[in-house]
Amino acid sequence: MPIMDQLDKLYRNGEFSGPCSEYDIRKAEIELGVKFPRQYEEFLSKYGSALLGGVEIYGLPDPEKNDPPLWQDVVTVTKQLREWEQAGTEKPSLIPISDDGTGVYFFIDTDDSPNITIMAIGPGVEKKVSTDLFEFIISLYEGKVTL
Repeated sequence: MPIMDQLDKLYRNGEFSGPCSEYDIRKAEIELGVKFPRQYEEFLSKYGSALLGGVEIYGLPDPEKNDPPLWQDVVTVTKQLREWEQAGTEKPSLIPISDDGTGVYFFIDTDDSPNITIMAIGPGVEKKVSTDLFEFIISLYEGKVTL
């Protein structure tokens, strides 16, 4: 099955915060001091943030539609992890977009923008896991991301 068909099927069963404006995306980039890769911008502008089964993709949820909190805000999570000096945050170009629940975070490396590189970083782990956001989301959902 083509990747976009797989994504569409996955997205039909997920929950999303809703599309982000270009203004909100640029504001987040300025606040974090990065330029988001093209695929992540596409995800944000179409979905905002996502909960897909047990998988969460951080994004830019509208605060008025996120009470009580259902989706993680990528700006808030990034700032919090930087404050805690979480592994991976020493490089300002790394932005967390998900985690596996065991202390391993999945980061996009914004230095590669407009292309995308996704890294898994956590206790004893520092590994490039994907160069395609959409394939990564499917693999994460299917439990096929290997650390």
